[in-house]
Amino acid sequence: MNSDEQLRQRAERRIASQPGAGSGQEPASNQWQFAQQQEHELHVHRMELEIQNEELRRANQQLEQAHHRYADLFEQAPVGYVILDDTGVIQQINQTGCHQLGAMHRQLIGRRFSLFIATDQRVAFAALLQQLFQTPARTAQPSNIYRRELQMLRQDGSEWDAQIEYAGLTEGTRPMIRATLTDVGDLKRSQREVERLNETLEQQVERRTFQVQQLHEELQTFVYSVAHDMTRPLRQIQGFSDLLTRHYPPSDEKSARYLSYLKLATTQMGEQMSALLAFFQSNQPINHLQPIDLNRLIQGVVQELASEMRGREVSITHDELPTLEADRQSLLTIFSNLIANAVKFTRPRPQAIIHVGVQEQRDTYLFSIHDNGVGFDQSTARRLFGLFQRLHSERDFEGQGMGLALVRRIVQRYQGRVWAESVPDQGSVFWVQLPKNPSELLDDARW
Repeated sequence: MNSDEQLRQRAERRIASQPGAGSGQEPASNQWQFAQQQEHELHVHRMELEIQNEELRRANQQLEQAHHRYADLFEQAPVGYVILDDTGVIQQINQTGCHQLGAMHRQLIGRRFSLFIATDQRVAFAALLQQLFQTPARTAQPSNIYRRELQMLRQDGSEWDAQIEYAGLTEGTRPMIRATLTDVGDLKRSQREVERLNETLEQQVERRTFQVQQLHEELQTFVYSVAHDMTRPLRQIQGFSDLLTRHYPPSDEKSARYLSYLKLATTQMGEQMSALLAFFQSNQPINHLQPIDLNRLIQGVVQELASEMRGREVSITHDELPTLEADRQSLLTIFSNLIANAVKFTRPRPQAIIHVGVQEQRDTYLFSIHDNGVGFDQSTARRLFGLFQRLHSERDFEGQGMGLALVRRIVQRYQGRVWAESVPDQGSVFWVQLPKNPSELLDDARW
C-alpha cells in the first residue's frame, strides 16, 4: 500500500469519526466541506513527499558519483593500497598494489600479506602487526603513521624494495590496517650509485691529495736545496765586494756605482731567499698555542720598526686589543708585515697616521690596519696577496713581494680571511678576520 492510499484511508477514518457522521444529524454541505479539506491536505502531503523523494534521489546520485570518484582514486593511485585485517589477511587491494605484487585481484584477496614479504623479514612484520592492533586507538589517529622499508616478493618470487606506511582504520566493528606500498627500488639503486661514486671520489681525492703532498714536499726540498746552495756563493760575492771596496777602492765614479749595484743585488737576493724560506716554513704545523696579548705584541712590533721611522713623524695607535689563543710567531708575522707596510707606504707623508682597530663579532675578531699612505688602485687588489706581486715600482718602495703572501697563508691556516681596500693617494685599510678559538680549527690544518 503506497503513501497516498494510506493518507486517503486516514482521511476517511477521520470523516467517519466525526460526530453525526452518516447519521443525518449534520447537513450534507458540512460533510462535503470537510471532505474537501481532507483532500487538500492529502494533495499537500503528496507534493511534500515528491519533493523529499526527489531530494533523496539526488543525494543518492551524488553519493554514487562520489563513490565512483573515490573508487577510481583508490584504484588508480600511484602507490599500492592494501587493507589488512587483524590476522594480516588481505581484505582489499587496488590495481597498483596488484601490479606491485604481480598477481590478479582475485588471487590476492584472502591471502596473507606476509607471503609477499622476504622470509627473513616476516617475523619483524608480524611483531609490527601485533603492535599496531594492540593499540587501535593510537594507530587510528591520522598522525600516527608507521614507516618501514621491507624487501618484498612478487608472485613469481622476484624481489623489490618497498617503503610501507601503516595506519589504523576505524570503519566497522573489526579493526583494520591500511598499508601503503611505495616502490623505492629506483631510489635505492640511485643511493647505491651515489655511494659508489662517493667512494670512488674519495679514493680519487686521497690519491690526488697524496700526489699534491708529494709535489709539495719535492718543491719544498728543492727550495731548501736552492736556498742552501745559493747562500754560500752569495756570501762570497758579498765578502769579495767588501774586500774590493776596502783594499781596492774604485778610481772613478762609474766603477763605484757598478760595485754598489753588485752589493745591492747580492743583498736583495739574500733577502729574497730568506723571504722564500720563511714562506715555505710557514707550512709547518702549529703545535703550540698560548694566550697572546695583542696590545703587547703590537707595542713590540712598533719598537722593532723604530729604525724605519727615524727622522719621520709617525703616529701608530691601536684600540684596546683582545688576548688570542694562538701561535705567537704567526700573529707576529701577520701584524709586523701589515704595520711595516703601512710605515713604508706612508713615507711620502709629512705626518704618517696608522691605527690598528678591532671589532668583536660572534665567533671572530675583525682587525683593521688603517693608514694615510699612497694607497693603490682597488682594481688591482686581487694581486696584492700573490707571491712576488708588487703594485708599486721598486725604485719608489723596496721589498720582495713576499710579505702579504705570507700573511695570507698564515691567516688561511687559521681559517680566517684577509683583504684590503684603498683609494689612490687617500690611504689604505687592511682587514684581518681571525677566529676567537683557533685551537678548535687547527687540529687538521696541514698544507
